[in-house]
Amino acid sequence: MMNSKKVTLAVVLATTLAVAYGYGGGAPVEACGDMVPQHHVAPQSTPFPYRISVSKSNIRSGEKVLVTISGKEFKGFFVQGRVGDVPVGTFEPAPGVKLVDCGGSRGSGASHSDPNPKQQIALTWVAPPGLSETVQFRVTVAQDGGTFWVGQKSTPLTISA
Repeated sequence: MMNSKKVTLAVVLATTLAVAYGYGGGAPVEACGDMVPQHHVAPQSTPFPYRISVSKSNIRSGEKVLVTISGKEFKGFFVQGRVGDVPVGTFEPAPGVKLVDCGGSRGSGASHSDPNPKQQIALTWVAPPGLSETVQFRVTVAQDGGTFWVGQKSTPLTISA
């Protein structure tokens, strides 16, 4: 009987730690659609306290822009360039960044690779060849495991072929 109590305690502890810390290694591919972290609490409805800046407002297909998320300390992020609800373009690898293959497109999402606190993250995004659309970056930021904002939008980026 004592062993079953130990096993139960171990399972409860492991589950509690997983819930408390979320995905310390970044967003899984399952989060690509709704961009909601599996932190088992509702997202914030308060104003988004972070800034999403895009280095240019107009580029040509195949060109790069810098997407920066900044503000008070946060532990996690997930970002995609989208036309409507479709992820487009690719992010370049960078320290502290995990690339996520959303919608079957390699590197179309970028997330944190560790839970270390950060106040800013700068990501290079490359517009796909032949694209002539308006793209918005959608960003989810986790201040901690229980405080996060989902799918916040950047200013539009116009891409011409």
